[in-house]
Amino acid sequence: MSKKSEIGYFVGKKIRMLQMESELGAGKAMMADLRRGIGHEPGELPQLFGIILLDMPQEFMGKRGNATEAEWSCYTALTLFALHQQGFGLKDRPMHVKENISMGRALSKMAKTFDDPNAEKRSLQKLQAFATSVDMGEASYHLKSMIQLLRSKGIPIDYEMLAEDLYEFQSAAGKNRVNLRWGQDFYLEKNKKEITEDMS
Repeated sequence: MSKKSEIGYFVGKKIRMLQMESELGAGKAMMADLRRGIGHEPGELPQLFGIILLDMPQEFMGKRGNATEAEWSCYTALTLFALHQQGFGLKDRPMHVKENISMGRALSKMAKTFDDPNAEKRSLQKLQAFATSVDMGEASYHLKSMIQLLRSKGIPIDYEMLAEDLYEFQSAAGKNRVNLRWGQDFYLEKNKKEITEDMS
């Protein structure tokens, strides 16, 4: 298994653990703590150490107190998942689905739910703003805005895929691949709708 795949697997395992704990007080507290982590860097909030770092593969972790690309990916995906899930039952309406729904595909789906001709343009602008991010702090800021929109319409994404994409995004070549893939997914989803409408 590649490191990128391991990151996705780890995030999926953490989400399954949160789902199992969801009915208990501890599970609710963990989700609330994760939401508080948005806008912070890994390590800023000590209450997240156990949630994020417990069982994390050693090769993901930095040695000198600096967050690695893997730690940033897991941290960002899990904190955003907690925000996305807020207001929905973890068991009956999960916002993480293993269905290869990237951010590009999800935003395109969301744009279709608005009775507004400018919804698609606004969704695309959010993707474009994310694409210009110079670091993970800025990327997280743009992702939070996207997740809030998706949550407003109850549209899930694949958080294992998101974590893998965020890991790839942190290298120059990988950033271009992720941006292109999300753009392709956005238009593939849009084109599906147009083909369906043409056939009806």
